[in-house]
Amino acid sequence: MMSLHTIPACCNERGTALLELSISIMLFLFMTFGIIEYGSMINERNALTQLAREGASIASRNLTSNQNMLDLLESTDNALKFSTNPNKYRIFLAQITAGTAGNPTPTCALVQRGGLTNGVQAPAPPSCDLPANLVTYLTYNAGLGTAPVKQFTVVKVYYEHDPITPFGNLDWYGGGGTGNAPTVFMSEAIF
Repeated sequence: MMSLHTIPACCNERGTALLELSISIMLFLFMTFGIIEYGSMINERNALTQLAREGASIASRNLTSNQNMLDLLESTDNALKFSTNPNKYRIFLAQITAGTAGNPTPTCALVQRGGLTNGVQAPAPPSCDLPANLVTYLTYNAGLGTAPVKQFTVVKVYYEHDPITPFGNLDWYGGGGTGNAPTVFMSEAIF
C-alpha cells in the first residue's frame, strides 16, 4: 500500500506546474485585455480632442453656418464613427459674441447635435462656459467704444466609450462608472 507520503515526486510536480500555468495564463489575459482596453480608450480620447480642436478652429473663422459646421463634425470619419452611433455622442457649438453699447454683456448662440444624454452638460448661457477671464474680453468697454475681442467659439464634444474586452466595464479596471454605467469622455476647445 502506498501512503500519501510515498507519492512519487513527478505526480506532485505535474499538479504544481498545472496550477502555475493556469495562474500565469489568467494574469497574461488580464494584462492583455487591459492593454487593449486602455489603447482603445486612448485612441478614442485623442480622436475626440482632435475633433473638438479642429471644429472650434474652423467655426471660429465663420467659414460656414453653425448647422453646416455640425454636419461637418458629425461626418468626420475617425475612430468615433458618429454616423453609425448617433446615440453615442453629443456635440455643442457655442459662439459667444461681444457685447454692444446697448447690451454690454456678451451673448451666446448655441447649436447641438447627437443623442447622448448620459453625463452631458450643455454650455450654460449667457457665457456658454467661457472662462471668466475670457468673458471680460467680450464685455463692451465704453472707453474703447467696443469690446477688445469680437467673438469666441467653444466646441464641446461628448462620446460614450464601448468596452471591447470583458473587463472594460469593471470600475477598478478603469472602464465603467458605477456598476454598468458607461464611460463618457468629454473634450472642449475654445478659439
